[in-house]
Amino acid sequence: MRNAAAAACGLVLLCGVAAGCGTGQREAAAEAAAEDFLGALDRGDAAAACASLSPETAEELTASEGEACEEALGAQGLTGGPVGEVAVWGDRAQVRTDADVLFLAELDDGWKVVAAGCAPQGEKPYRCEVGG
Repeated sequence: MRNAAAAACGLVLLCGVAAGCGTGQREAAAEAAAEDFLGALDRGDAAAACASLSPETAEELTASEGEACEEALGAQGLTGGPVGEVAVWGDRAQVRTDADVLFLAELDDGWKVVAAGCAPQGEKPYRCEVGG
């Protein structure tokens, strides 16, 4: 009986540790995707930045600006910079930099930016230059 209880406690502990690692891995993956996007902006590589957008966000940007994603994204005046804070909720993430807030979604092919150039509006939803 004592061995069964010890094994059960060990299993619960192991599950808790694994769940914690999963969260950290998801945050790290969202952070890496945001860094890819922000780094592309810093390098002036609009093609790579567009590849970091979700397909829906890239299509929306193209449709709203009436030009290819690369040109439309370049016209938004977004800046890169280092990632500050990352928060993950399920398949969604918010990434903060000194000058920006990004929102990401985890898709079949990894984390993608769904909104960028976002600023809080008090009680209202964020206002975003791209997506949102």
